[in-house]
Amino acid sequence: MQRIEILFVDDERDLLALGATTLRGAGYTVQSAISGDVALILVEQGLLFDLLITDIVMPGFLNGYALARKAREHIPELPILYSTGYGKAATLSQEAAPPGQLLLKPYRQGDLLRAVESALTSLH
Repeated sequence: MQRIEILFVDDERDLLALGATTLRGAGYTVQSAISGDVALILVEQGLLFDLLITDIVMPGFLNGYALARKAREHIPELPILYSTGYGKAATLSQEAAPPGQLLLKPYRQGDLLRAVESALTSLH
């Protein structure tokens, strides 16, 4: 199996830990970040990822849409999986965000894994 690198970003620590554990259990390599600001540092350090999973609404300078834009400057074809607990209303303020799939919270582990598979295959 090809090694798949995922950058998983969420400001909810419990969800971040559970999601990272779920993804690792499915064989993915996961780097987690508690904010968009921290995640951008990882990308700017030159780490390469095959998928960005990001919460949309987070504290700090970068929300999920802004993070996705910045990450795409470094990794142009990076697939994006957006996550939100605010429903589809959150998609109304996309701020010219790169296209991506949307995963609504709360989600089950199986939902996360299916969304990841879908996001990874959508560009291949």
